[in-house]
Amino acid sequence: MPDAAQPLTRTLGAPLPAEFDRLTDSDLAELDRLLRTAVTARDERLGAAVESSLRLIPRLMRPAVKRALGL
Repeated sequence: MPDAAQPLTRTLGAPLPAEFDRLTDSDLAELDRLLRTAVTARDERLGAAVESSLRLIPRLMRPAVKRALGL
């Protein structure tokens, strides 16, 4: 596996399929960038959804709910 594939492998948390060996270093770098961007956007949307959902819970119960959710 080329050195350029290492960041993408770490980002994915899994080995790359053999077909990825045919990609150029710049293609691998771009895939890694796109994946990290998508993960960041997903995390932000998920965080906003959790915060929005917590507003539906009575204020006095929120700390207990957050603890139960591990937040």
